[in-house]
Amino acid sequence: MLDISILKKLSKINVLVVDSNKITIQKLKNALSLYCKNVYFAKDGIEGFELFEKNRPDVIISDINLPELNGLEMVHLIHEISPSIPVIIATANDSSKNILESIKQGVYTYLRKPIAIEELQIALLLAAKNIYNSKIYLDKGFIYDKESKLLFTADKNEVPLTKLEKELLHLLISNINKIVEYSTIENYVWQNRSMSIKALRMRIKEIRHKTYCNIIENISGCGYRINSYK
Repeated sequence: MLDISILKKLSKINVLVVDSNKITIQKLKNALSLYCKNVYFAKDGIEGFELFEKNRPDVIISDINLPELNGLEMVHLIHEISPSIPVIIATANDSSKNILESIKQGVYTYLRKPIAIEELQIALLLAAKNIYNSKIYLDKGFIYDKESKLLFTADKNEVPLTKLEKELLHLLISNINKIVEYSTIENYVWQNRSMSIKALRMRIKEIRHKTYCNIIENISGCGYRINSYK
């Protein structure tokens, strides 16, 4: 049994659980609801994807064998929008095919059912470790707070950003040192609306104007990237 002081570290985490088994759902509800900030539950892959889009959780726990849309297909759709979100697969069907597909889809870790609650809690703590380290230090003294999605100058003044600029900056910083492709930016920032390259460039230009010129790097033909401060 993990110490309560350790479990309190889960208090900032929003978790989405996707499982068709009512007993598993109840077990996880009892185990996680006491410690996590919010826990959302879905009974199939389609509902899981819809709840992800609505609530944008920090971590996802999912079975593979789900009605409507299986767990790995759901993960693929989610990672097209938010490639950095950690996914914990919990399943009794740990075939080589499923394990290989989980690796391909960038799954964080793989737990066998029946789920050992302490093992799951440890996996959650490790998967969400970046939430605790919410301050990201950028060049020119700028500081980004991932938890509040706010950007501050070196003298701690908030940088005024529009909603689109906030979402774009959050996506890039959540994938720091990685190229974020145009399609991912469109899915995450513009969501159900179409995105023109001109509109994206305007948002990038505005963020640079409010901060500094090379905060966001253009990777020609691919997308954009923010690099960590060196």
